[in-house]
Amino acid sequence: MTDLQVDVAIVGSGFGGSLTALLLERIGLRTVLIDRGQHPRLVLGESSTPLADMLLKSLSQKYGLPRIEPLAEYGTWQRTYPQLACGLKRGFSYFQHHPGRSFEPDSDHCNEL
Repeated sequence: MTDLQVDVAIVGSGFGGSLTALLLERIGLRTVLIDRGQHPRLVLGESSTPLADMLLKSLSQKYGLPRIEPLAEYGTWQRTYPQLACGLKRGFSYFQHHPGRSFEPDSDHCNEL
């Protein structure tokens, strides 16, 4: 086994772990990704949200990662990286839930998205 001299060890080399490693490298930290599996395991676009897309675009611009920016938007990443598999969105919802109270949908469903 080889000794590694790193500043940060990231467990999990999925999209989030890999992006974190890229960002840390951009600010000068030595990183290592540790994962028991290999990629690609998943496909892109299964569970992204508009807010996450905006953050990804902002981070890619701020840290000079132009190859990441197209991943922030469905149409652009499909055109830029047609070889990437696109998963089916199985659907998820958001609910406004107040602490200490049971969830009750409003009659106009304004607490659901």
